[in-house]
Amino acid sequence: MLSNSKLSTILKALMNEVKITVTELARQTGIGQPVIHRMASGETDNPKVGSLSPIAKFFNVNISQLIGDEPLPSDRISGSHNPYYRSWSKLPLLSWEQATGWPDRVTHHEVFSYVSTESNVTEQAFAVKVEDNTMDPRYPEGTLLIIEPSLQVHDKDFALVHVEGQKKAQFKQVLFDGEDLYLKPINKDFEIKKVDREYSVLGVMVQSLTEYYQDRLPPGEEEALDSKPPVKKRKDKAFADIED
Repeated sequence: MLSNSKLSTILKALMNEVKITVTELARQTGIGQPVIHRMASGETDNPKVGSLSPIAKFFNVNISQLIGDEPLPSDRISGSHNPYYRSWSKLPLLSWEQATGWPDRVTHHEVFSYVSTESNVTEQAFAVKVEDNTMDPRYPEGTLLIIEPSLQVHDKDFALVHVEGQKKAQFKQVLFDGEDLYLKPINKDFEIKKVDREYSVLGVMVQSLTEYYQDRLPPGEEEALDSKPPVKKRKDKAFADIED
């Protein structure tokens, strides 16, 4: 049984150095606020490794140092931490039809697949998979798009848009000209189109994931590919500039 007083003392000291609250630490690490509160107050004497690990990673220490079994590194700089650390979030992978009704008309009971992301997203975030070539070559067919509904869309963002009368949402770069909205594909074989109906922006793309297989199997052994995980070869972040 670890000493809850050691954990409490060290955790509060680390939080004080960074000037971070329990609420913000919970948001940054994905650990429940009540769990962190019990650690900081010394109310728990057996926290789970799954709760300790993200907090230790955030403060750039190991679990033994966090709970007091080992001293903090002698060369550690006071207040040092990893501001870019994010816990993994499990997001529903929606069809392009489901995306138009998420989350009000589509529930988790209707979702059959999920993806994970380390991006800092809200509980309303979701994923869709590119099904056409309008955004080639940057977002080819099969690319997973992480969509964040809480973000305010800005000119030249990549966003998921639903136009009135259409069954499916569409993913394009959005261009604003006064009150007019234009949807721009990257593939130059397709035209930029002005939206002439009511529309809703379902969310801004905050991350894209494209997976490629390195495996090149002999003929007749392709079925073995299903049992092997894909090797991630490229990860694109949104909001990067592209040629207009």
